[in-house]
Amino acid sequence: MKALNKEEDEFKMTLTPLLDVVFLLLVFFLVSTSFVKPEQAIDVDLPSAREGGPTSDQHVITVNVQKEGVIVIDGRIISGQTELKQTLKREFEANPGSGLVIRGDRSAFHNDIVRVMNAAMAAGLQDVMSIAVFETDSE
Repeated sequence: MKALNKEEDEFKMTLTPLLDVVFLLLVFFLVSTSFVKPEQAIDVDLPSAREGGPTSDQHVITVNVQKEGVIVIDGRIISGQTELKQTLKREFEANPGSGLVIRGDRSAFHNDIVRVMNAAMAAGLQDVMSIAVFETDSE
């Protein structure tokens, strides 16, 4: 019979399996996290709507029209109609078949939103949509 040695019977805990589980959880949460799109982070008070539905999964160019008439694309303020047309044309050429989403503030003038639509049509965009907050029956 083998004699018991206290050094061999001592319990040793390995951290490798624990680290594996922690890294797998970290990867899981990074992959499953939805990141905020920069264009939707701009504060725009959207109007409400009763009809409409979700957009398709195609690439979308988002234009924000704030209540003061300021137009923002990719976090950059667009100063004039010419710059707006050029920016939209450049975006459209980089991503052919893109759609355009106009996020117009509830208090924005209709003229500012129509300016964006006209610039989009001049740039060659064909799929233009405007978004609103969907109203539920309880409102």
